[in-house]
Amino acid sequence: MRRILLFIALFLLAGSTLLHGQFPASFGFKAGLSVANQSYKFTPIDYTMETEAVWGPAVSIFMEAFRGEHFSFQTDLSYALKGSSTNIESITVNHLDNDRVTVTEGDISKSTFSYLSLAPMARYRFGQGSFVPYFLLGPRMDILLKYNSDSDYPLEDQNSVILGLTIGAGLEYRLKGLGLFTELQYQGDLYPVTGEDPLLVNNHMGSLTFGLRWFVSD
Repeated sequence: MRRILLFIALFLLAGSTLLHGQFPASFGFKAGLSVANQSYKFTPIDYTMETEAVWGPAVSIFMEAFRGEHFSFQTDLSYALKGSSTNIESITVNHLDNDRVTVTEGDISKSTFSYLSLAPMARYRFGQGSFVPYFLLGPRMDILLKYNSDSDYPLEDQNSVILGLTIGAGLEYRLKGLGLFTELQYQGDLYPVTGEDPLLVNNHMGSLTFGLRWFVSD
């Protein structure tokens, strides 16, 4: 509960910064592709089910404030598609035979989760030239919009809000009042999609986007 309250406080701080603090230094959008996967871990036998990645769109709008010589503060509002696919139909554990695992395979099934994400991040830029590399790091809150699955055993009791961390790196080219950039991001979660024993499911996602930034002030 304390961690949840801390993240909520950070998001409220991000909103108050943009609404009541310094006027934004820049804003823009980015779009591209994401590749996501999930880890299905069964407890207490410590078995992880094999899954395959799913591809989806990655779309964000963002606003930057408190822009200094190298550091600034940026908040992203994004749509993300996460999930995984697998051809495993069922898993049986024989506790009388040293927890021997028997896997039954079948047709490929896919499960996807659509999220609206809010991520306030610190942004560090290298140099002041036309080409500027940068790094991003900060907390993230994913809000579940929709869950789809064609599996015979869909997940139940999904967490509607998931907290995580985002790390990213990019390269921006500045042309007068505009910035053109490409960016890589990795998103890891601090909380599972579902936390009901004996199954724990966690999201992982990477994205490659291209974007446009409008500079309001330096």
